[in-house]
Amino acid sequence: MRIDPLLTRSPVTGAVRHVTDDLLAEVYLAPLLPEFTLEDHLGLNAPWSDSFAAAPQETARAVEAGLVSLATASPNLDPSDLAPERLASGRARVHLAALRDLWRDLDALPTPLETWRQVLRSTAEMALEPLPLTGPAGAFTAPAEAAVAARLAAHHGWEETAHLAPAGAEGTALRHLQENLGRRSGKVAVDSSVACHGLRDPREEAEFAAALAHSLLDRGSVAQAGEIGLLVPDVSAYGQALADAFDRVGIPLSGLPVEAVRRDTTGELLSLLLVLLGGPVPRTALASLYVLPGMPWPSDIGRRMARELMDHGWSRTAAEQTGIARDFLDALSPCESPAQLFARLGVAARAVPQARLHPRIARLKAVIVETLDWPLLHRLATPQPNAAKGYDRFVEGVSLFTENALPWRPVRQLMVLGMAGRHWPRLPGSNPFFTEGEIAEIRATGLLLSGRQQKLARGLELFRRQLGVASDGLTLLVPALDLRGDRLTPSTGLALVAHMLGTENPDALATELRKAPPQDWPVAYTRIDPVPQGGAPELPAGGMVHIQRGLATVDKPGVDLTALRKTPEGAPLPHSPSRLETLLTSPLGWLLDELGAKECAWAPETLDVMTLGTLMHQVLEDIFVEGALVPDAGSLTAKVPGVLNAAISRHAAWLAEAVWATERRSLLQEAMQVCTAWAGFLRDTKSEILHNEIALSGEHGGLLLHGKADCLLRLPDGRILVVDHKRSSAAGRRDRMSKGWDLQVALYRAMLERPTEDTALTRLVAEGAQVVTAYHMLRDGTVLSDAQGGDIPRVEATGENASANAMDHLAHVLAEVGAGAIRLNRAGDAETSKERGIRAYALDNPLVAAFSLPDTPQEEDV
Repeated sequence: MRIDPLLTRSPVTGAVRHVTDDLLAEVYLAPLLPEFTLEDHLGLNAPWSDSFAAAPQETARAVEAGLVSLATASPNLDPSDLAPERLASGRARVHLAALRDLWRDLDALPTPLETWRQVLRSTAEMALEPLPLTGPAGAFTAPAEAAVAARLAAHHGWEETAHLAPAGAEGTALRHLQENLGRRSGKVAVDSSVACHGLRDPREEAEFAAALAHSLLDRGSVAQAGEIGLLVPDVSAYGQALADAFDRVGIPLSGLPVEAVRRDTTGELLSLLLVLLGGPVPRTALASLYVLPGMPWPSDIGRRMARELMDHGWSRTAAEQTGIARDFLDALSPCESPAQLFARLGVAARAVPQARLHPRIARLKAVIVETLDWPLLHRLATPQPNAAKGYDRFVEGVSLFTENALPWRPVRQLMVLGMAGRHWPRLPGSNPFFTEGEIAEIRATGLLLSGRQQKLARGLELFRRQLGVASDGLTLLVPALDLRGDRLTPSTGLALVAHMLGTENPDALATELRKAPPQDWPVAYTRIDPVPQGGAPELPAGGMVHIQRGLATVDKPGVDLTALRKTPEGAPLPHSPSRLETLLTSPLGWLLDELGAKECAWAPETLDVMTLGTLMHQVLEDIFVEGALVPDAGSLTAKVPGVLNAAISRHAAWLAEAVWATERRSLLQEAMQVCTAWAGFLRDTKSEILHNEIALSGEHGGLLLHGKADCLLRLPDGRILVVDHKRSSAAGRRDRMSKGWDLQVALYRAMLERPTEDTALTRLVAEGAQVVTAYHMLRDGTVLSDAQGGDIPRVEATGENASANAMDHLAHVLAEVGAGAIRLNRAGDAETSKERGIRAYALDNPLVAAFSLPDTPQEEDV
C-alpha cells in the first residue's frame, strides 16, 4: 500500500523508492500483528446485522472497506475524530456511529493503517534509516496520509526533485497538459509534442511501443533507451506482453519485477480439496484437481482424466490409478466430522509432499474444534497469489512505470498505454456505506471522507504528475479491445486530453493505425502477404473430400472411415444409432466425433436435457421393476420421492443442495406425472415387464452396431415391445417417423434380427417372437411405433415404414465413408434436416460450419 503516493531518495545511493507500509514497518520496527478479522465483531444490534447473517464474508469485506475509508479520513487515525452527533438524524448518522463504535471495540485497524499509527506515535530517533521525501505532496492527499507525510517530513525532511515538475517545453501542448490536466484551462492546438494512436488490443500496444522505442533510437530522437518511459496499467496483461515485445526488438526493459506474480498452487490445491471433501463433488472442481501441477500422476494422465470427466461425468483413467494415486483419489469423499476431514487432508498431504500442505492444514486445525465451519475453512484456504518481488531497475533500459505510482526517474519520451476502459485515472468505486449526498454531509462536519468526486480528482492529479516526467514528447496508445475481445471506451483521461487539445470527440484524437497507410506509420513495418480467400478454407467444388492412406489404388481407393475406432485388441468398435444419426446429417461432424476432435468445454453441472433424461430413466427403471406388479396410485405417491432422491444422489448429487430446491420440486412433479402415465399404459396393455436397460448388439450391412433399449415388455399375445424412453414430446418424433426419416427403430430391429451376441431377447426372436419397437415420449405420455404396433392399445402408429428414407440414405453415406469419402455440408442443410423432422445438432459444430459449401443445384450432388 503506497502513501499519497510518496517517494523517498536515499541520501547514500541516491536511489528513489516508493514509501510503502512495508518500508515504514521495517524502518520504524512496527510490531507484527495477528491477522485482522472482523467476523467476531459483526454481530447483533448493527445496521449490517441482516446482511451479515445472509452473507458474512461479503459483509465483512464491505465493513472493512468502510472502516478503512473513515480511518484514512481521520487526521489522527483515532475514532475520536469521528463525530456522528454533528449529523442530523438519519441513515448517515446511524452508519457513522456504528463504524465508530466498531473501531473503538476493535482498537485495531488493518495492518497498513496500524503501521501508519506506529509512525505517528514515533520520534525521529526511532527510525533505523533516513527517509527524506521527494516533493511536492499531492493536492488531494487524504488526511491520514497527509499526517504521515508531515511526520516523515519532520523526521527526515523534504528534498525537491526536478523530475516531478512539469518538464515539457514552454508553449507546447505537452507542457499545457502537464500543468493543467484536471484543472480549468484554455485549449491549445495539437503539436508534435503529443501523439495519439489507436491499436487493436494490449498485445498490439506492446508490439507498437517496442517498435516505436526502436524507431526513436534509430532516428536519434533519444540518445539511449533510458530516455524512454512506459506508463502502463497495473494489470498482468501488459507486463508479459511488453517483456516479450521488447525482447524481440533487442531493447532492455527496466522496471520489471525481479520475480513475477506466481500462483499459490498450495492454496489452489487446499481450496479444491475442501470443495471436494465438503460434498457433493462438483465436476469442474474435480477436473481442476486432476490437472493441477504436482499431482501423483503425470500431467498428460491428468489432462486425460479431466477430459474424460468433463465428457462423460466419470473417468476410466482415474478408476485405473493404483498406489499412492489410488489412495489420494479414494480420500476425496465428503466428510462429516473434523476428524474425517483432517485425516483425508493428511492423506492428500502425504500424496503430494511438494505442495507443503501441512502448515496450511495446521492453520485450519487451529480454528476447527467440534464442528465443520465450511465458510470459515474456505476463507482461510483462499489462494493468495505471491506478489511480484522487487523491481529490476537499471540505467540502460527503457523505464517501466505503473499507473498507481509516481515515475522514479525523468525521461524525454513517455508512452502511455491502455488509454481506454477504467484506467487513467482508474475509475473509483462507490462507498459501501454512504451515498454521495451523505458523504457531502459528513465532509461538512470536518471529516474529509472521500467520495467519487474526490477520488477521481486525486486520480487525475496523479496522472498529471506522472505526465510531468516527459520533457520532449508524449505518445498515447488507445486499445479498441481488451484481450477477451470486448470493446473498450476511451478513458476519462483521454476525454480530458482531447478536450484540452480542442477535440470534443476523444475517438477523433487517436489515429487508427490500421486505417492509415503503412508509409505514414511512425514505426518500421513488414508487409505480410494477405491470407488467401480471407482465411476461408479452399473446398472442393463437388463437395467431396477423399481421405487416403498412401497412394490410392483401384482396389483400395481410400481409408475405411467406419473402422477408425478400435478395441484394445484391434477390432473395429461398433456404432451406436445416435452416432449414425449424426452421419445422416453431417458426415464431417460424424468423422470429427470418431476422431475425438471436439470442443471440451468446462462448465459446472447444470440441469440440462441429458441430466433430466438420465434422472427420469432411472426413476422409471426403479419404480417399474421387472417381474413386479404395476404399482397403483398410492404406491407411486409413496415410492417416487425416495426413488427420485436416490437417482439424484447417484447421477447428480449437486442437485441435492438447497439452492436447487425449486428444481427438485419441479422434478418430483414431473416424475409423478411420467410414472402415472406409464403405469396407466402398462395396465391398459396388460404388459409384463421382462427387463430394464437391455444391451443390444448386432450388424447391419456388415457394420457392427450396439445400443441399449430402456424397457422390454411382453404383450398378452406374446409379442415383444422394445421401448426407448425419450424425454420430449411426441410432435418432433412423430413428424420424423411419418416422413420415413427415423433411424433408431430400424437399427434396433436389425440388432434383434442379426445379433452378434446370444441373449434371452435374441433367443425369443429366433424362436419366432414378433418384435415391435416403440418410443415412449415422457413429456406427454405418447407411445409411438411404426405400422407393426398399430393394433396395440394406446400405441400410435406413424406410418407403414418409419425408417425407409433414413435407411436408404444411411446405406448411401456408409458406402461413401467406407471408401474414405466425406461429403461436406451445404448452407441449406439445416433447412433440409428440419424438413425431414431431424434436429441437426451436428451442424452447430463450428468446424462443420467453417467447411460448409454454399447451396448449389441438386444435380451437382449426384
